[in-house]
Order: sequence, then C-alpha cells, then structure tokens
Amino acid sequence: MAKSLKLIINDEHFTALLNDNRTVEDLLKMLPMELTLRRYAQHEYYSSLPKKPSIKSVPMTSDAYAGGLYYYDGWSAFTVLFDDAQIAPYEVVHLGDVNEEIISTLAASGDTVKVILEALDI
Repeated sequence: MAKSLKLIINDEHFTALLNDNRTVEDLLKMLPMELTLRRYAQHEYYSSLPKKPSIKSVPMTSDAYAGGLYYYDGWSAFTVLFDDAQIAPYEVVHLGDVNEEIISTLAASGDTVKVILEALDI
C-alpha cells in the first residue's frame, strides 16, 4: 500500500505521495499535527517538527524541487517547496511530492501559513 499525506492549507486539500524511508516512517508516527509554516528564501515554507525523525541510512540531496516535501535535520524542519532550489552545501531528505498544484497556493501566500498534516492510506 502506498503511503500518502493530506495537507490542508487555507481550506485547500492537497495529497502527497510519500517515499519509503525511515524519516517518512517517523514523520507518520507524529500525525496528525498542525504546523505554522514560515516562508523562507523565496522558495519554501518550513516549520520545526515536535520530534526529530531519524535520518540514519536515508539518502540526502541538495537538489530540491517545487512541489516537493523535504526534511532538514539541522532545524528539524518539515519543508514544502514552491520553487526549485539548489541548496548545497546543505542536504535534505526528500519525503515525497505533492500531487496537486500546491505551488501557486504557496507562492501567493504571506509570511506564514497554517497546515494540517494527516496520514492517508491509498
């Protein structure tokens, strides 16, 4: 069964297909949760998580893409990108990708947005 995540932002519902890795498993154990995401560097929104998920033996990348969900261990941050970013020397875990058009919603949002995260089984 595929793992997926429902994101509710400004009363809009989005679905993300999640990758199969330990960080995702740990994130799913924290759900449901509500976060206040802060806009950062004109390409993403982020929020610290209540607990640090494991990144042990999970692939990392410096290439982050619009519509992608990522985890940055340095800030224990869940991030949603609305524009592509090459973030070297930093690295993140790619958690998955949003299936719907979340990019325009986030690009038009203000300094912060509330998001509700819920696990879905599809």
